[in-house]
Amino acid sequence: MIHYLKIKNFGPVKNEAEISFEVADSIQEDAYEITMGDGRKLLKLAYIYGANASGKTTILKAFDFLRKILLYPAGDKSQGLSFDPFLFCEDAYSKPSYFELSFYVDDLRYLYKLNFTKHSILDEKLLFYQTVRPTELFSRQTDPEKRLAKIQFGSKAKVPAREKDLLESNTLHNNTVLGAYAKTNVDIPELEELNKWFSTYLLGMVTSAHDLTEITAKLIDKNPTINDWINTLLYKADNQIAKVLVPDWNDLIAIPLDDTFQNEFQGTILQQGSYSSKTTIGSSSGEKANPIKFYGGSNERRIEFLHKIGSGDIYPLSIQKESSGTKRYFGLGGPLYELIHGSHLLCIDELETSLHPDLMKHFLQVFLMNSTRSQLLITTHNLSLMADPDFIRRDALWFSEKESDGSVSLFSAADFDTTTLRKDASLINAYRTGRLGAKPNLGSPYIIVAD
Repeated sequence: MIHYLKIKNFGPVKNEAEISFEVADSIQEDAYEITMGDGRKLLKLAYIYGANASGKTTILKAFDFLRKILLYPAGDKSQGLSFDPFLFCEDAYSKPSYFELSFYVDDLRYLYKLNFTKHSILDEKLLFYQTVRPTELFSRQTDPEKRLAKIQFGSKAKVPAREKDLLESNTLHNNTVLGAYAKTNVDIPELEELNKWFSTYLLGMVTSAHDLTEITAKLIDKNPTINDWINTLLYKADNQIAKVLVPDWNDLIAIPLDDTFQNEFQGTILQQGSYSSKTTIGSSSGEKANPIKFYGGSNERRIEFLHKIGSGDIYPLSIQKESSGTKRYFGLGGPLYELIHGSHLLCIDELETSLHPDLMKHFLQVFLMNSTRSQLLITTHNLSLMADPDFIRRDALWFSEKESDGSVSLFSAADFDTTTLRKDASLINAYRTGRLGAKPNLGSPYIIVAD
């Protein structure tokens, strides 16, 4: 599980910002909490609020960027890292960026530190805590002029010289050590365990533009029992939906599109640790043929919702004719099932997209009450969640605010002292009146243009 992530010089985050899942003191234990082997308590769910362009999504992008450089390294030395530093300053690309990730694998805490620029990984270090004192697993230094990396393993990692040399030769200046390990034919048990954990735990990032229909349909292909689970989930959202029929993926109604849609979509399938809705269909006769390429979720497969109307008559309705909210909730059903039945972190930007506030709250309640080893990080503008003091916790509530220099600050509701936010104060009233910040400063609705 994720303990915290510190970010510096990444997008609009200029100075160090930290998003933490650690439980704050003096908050009553509830369904939000999971206790680690060392006694530390972590949250399963965290929310980020803020005005548009305040940097909320950047925090989610940081997790996704980290997932990519740890699992999908650059293929050659000419590739730059896929991010921009803080740009409202002189010589922006010459200033290093910094990540620090604290996380748990099988109740053992790790600490990963990373310094990098747009062009290179400058240095990185991975520590673990078998006692209160950290032990170094490996460290890495890069010579940016020669574009060469050197790796040093700690005394607890018994790595044969041949394995170390192979890994070091594949650790390009723009690759992380774990990223290089993912594409190197070596056996280093400590890194193998971490590679497997990152590849399954970090599911990537879902945005409001993603159509998750085909993701959920593919999960049902792999495990048909998910269909029954999602039927129950949808019935709670709309009691006229008796069942969803998800046929074999060959039952298509899509129109083939050109190759411009075959570029990388955000993520890959859940099994690979993220999301994609690209599918390539071959000849049904089994003969080799030029594949027909399809793109999109709901247009790709003939999915039907069976509606029970009146006294019990059943009418099928194509998913294309369903409301945006129903389609969105069906699409979210697959990722929600994975979160509940596995151990993952999923980042969702603007979860409320196309969902009624009560339905969004129901989604979060299902996650909280049924998951045991997963985490969810969301951004949202849904203020109604703050209105229920028994639902949203202060240490799970984060705010992102843009400063006068264009940079972003990130802070938690638990950071405020009682002079600003009393223990029994209404969160939604405090936010609406501006005491917590992170609100749009709109001014008068009248627009006056000078002559």
